[in-house]
Amino acid sequence: MYRMGVMRMPTNLGKVFEAEIKASIPSGFYVERYKDDTSGFHGVSNPADFRLYRYPLTFLLELKTHKGKSIPLAKIRPNQVQGMYRASQYKGIYGGLFLNYRDLEETYYISCSELVAEYYILNKAGKFEVKPDGRKSIPVEWCREHGTQITQTKKRVRYSYDLESWFRRYYCE
Repeated sequence: MYRMGVMRMPTNLGKVFEAEIKASIPSGFYVERYKDDTSGFHGVSNPADFRLYRYPLTFLLELKTHKGKSIPLAKIRPNQVQGMYRASQYKGIYGGLFLNYRDLEETYYISCSELVAEYYILNKAGKFEVKPDGRKSIPVEWCREHGTQITQTKKRVRYSYDLESWFRRYYCE
């Protein structure tokens, strides 16, 4: 697409958010970006976007960015909830989501177990599904009460995130 002689490339805001978070991860972490194969095609069903490791802890992080004051639960695949929840039952493994409310310029960490307790039930097949009589989205007000806000700083157009402060909750340094 051309605008006044300049080629303008479309931007996937989810990928931009992922790149900003990745650039904000403190040094000393092993960072693995799971292959994102379009919602499980070809048998790929990763539990999260990223796996981070620094002795003795592992973090599985799913990143979601959304316009508005509420993030639809439909944007989070059930296998992700299942995988992060199962993994976080082991000592030293934490699973959760970074939820970015773009319009409000607010980002929160929500643990997978907190998300499951509020929004999911275990069905007869032993898999998580959204509570049939519950909310179908995660409002920012709920994140403000139950999550950990991640400080973000706007640098012209892009953001950087203070993940060093967030990680201090887990490492006693």
